[in-house]
Amino acid sequence: MLPHFASFFSDHLFQSWLCSCLSIKDEWLSVDNIDRRKNLSVQDFIDNYEEPNIPVIITDALFSWPALTKWNKDYLVKAAGDSKLAVGPVEMTMENYFTYSESICEERPLYLFDPHFIEKMPSLSEDFDVPIYFREDLFSILGNERPHYRWLIVGPARSGSSFHIDPNSTSAWNAVVKGTKKWILFPPDVNPPGVHPSADGVEVAAPVSIMEWFMNFYKLAKEWKKKPIECICREGELIFIPNGWWHLVLNLEESIAITQNYVSRSNLLNVLEFLKRPNSAQLVSGTKDRVNLYNKFKSAYVQLFPGSIEELEKKAVARAKQSKSGSFWDSVTDANVGSFKFGF
Repeated sequence: MLPHFASFFSDHLFQSWLCSCLSIKDEWLSVDNIDRRKNLSVQDFIDNYEEPNIPVIITDALFSWPALTKWNKDYLVKAAGDSKLAVGPVEMTMENYFTYSESICEERPLYLFDPHFIEKMPSLSEDFDVPIYFREDLFSILGNERPHYRWLIVGPARSGSSFHIDPNSTSAWNAVVKGTKKWILFPPDVNPPGVHPSADGVEVAAPVSIMEWFMNFYKLAKEWKKKPIECICREGELIFIPNGWWHLVLNLEESIAITQNYVSRSNLLNVLEFLKRPNSAQLVSGTKDRVNLYNKFKSAYVQLFPGSIEELEKKAVARAKQSKSGSFWDSVTDANVGSFKFGF
């Protein structure tokens, strides 16, 4: 029998218990200030969202996906079989993960987030395709040496991802197959309240859990002059996350999603600038050869598209001159671009 300690108090244990029991509040879900688009052409997407680096929800991009009608627990369990999938710091079968996720009440529920799900569950590749807006994927020229870029995401209500910026200065799309997700996004030059990155970007000090951030910092975020973009991404919708944007994701119910990070010409210069940083060995992720990724990627790109980088630099300088100083949307351009003094 465990000993009983009278008059034992712990703020740390109480905080963890409180966050594990805390309900999702209606006030956290009331703001929806993102653009929602349908019948969006690829060129409109590039001109209005990808190049200016602005988030958007596209509501009709997944209508042809068989996954929307086929994917459920039984289907995923059968597709995965005995394969072990990445779940936080451990691996487990899909069946064991659902057994876990249906029974827990924790501050930080473990999140299934697997970058090799197609290799482990090849039949799933028939159930979705890359939406037309994201088919220019320049990291693909590296073949098997490209960084991790595609993940299956499964989690119960109250699971999700705390504030982070996507790896390697890539942009991303996240498609909800089942469930609903609350998103909060801050532009690259605004650190979310309670989130403190180190000067070199290697480490981030932040609240332990998503619920802790909502409990302690959400109200403060709404009072800031530069307010975040907030939205709920629903089943059958996808959200575009521009490079450099801080974002937090909270599952409002059990959810299944696919996300993919990519490099297009719109964010190529940012990616190259990021990969050539002196501390790239610490910053680059998703590949074993972190130090040489810049040289490999740039060499492969220049060989396939000679002169393209110089043209992109000219366009970037022209955009910078046209932008209005002091406007809110100045802040949505990736801070890594700076004054467009590239040295590739």
